[in-house]
Amino acid sequence: MKRLHMAIILGQILSFLLIITFIFANHEYGLIGALSASPLPMSMQAARTAACLIGIVGAASVWITWYYLSKSNTMRDMLVVCAWTRKVKTNGKWIKFEDFLTQELGYAVSHGLSDSKLVELRQEVDRDWRKLPVETKVEDKGTAKDDPTDNGTARALS
Repeated sequence: MKRLHMAIILGQILSFLLIITFIFANHEYGLIGALSASPLPMSMQAARTAACLIGIVGAASVWITWYYLSKSNTMRDMLVVCAWTRKVKTNGKWIKFEDFLTQELGYAVSHGLSDSKLVELRQEVDRDWRKLPVETKVEDKGTAKDDPTDNGTARALS
């Protein structure tokens, strides 16, 4: 859960605790009586009952807030990927997946080969190399310096 969500829940908890504090302060100091013309004293039993009811409502309210914040967070954090191009939609634009990882998440991207693809490629090479035409053995007609198509790379490499 994000910091903002935690701040919302904490603020809500503190608000309900403040209401409960005012209930007991009213019992002790007669705050409502000071504001109205006819002071009606609140008994300690009534103050406890009101505080318990406010506490229950507050707990339920905090739980509901937490539940829906976590749900909305899940929906907002859902990543939309194009089924055909594998591009990611972020901030209203479609970008390549690698760019999303780099720009939005800060990851450095490197490419590799998965085990399943490696097995598939090996099977493809093993199957397809047999289809190549068999070359006839060419007799050695001389050295590289006699080869007119050689541009000097054979001598440089030897």
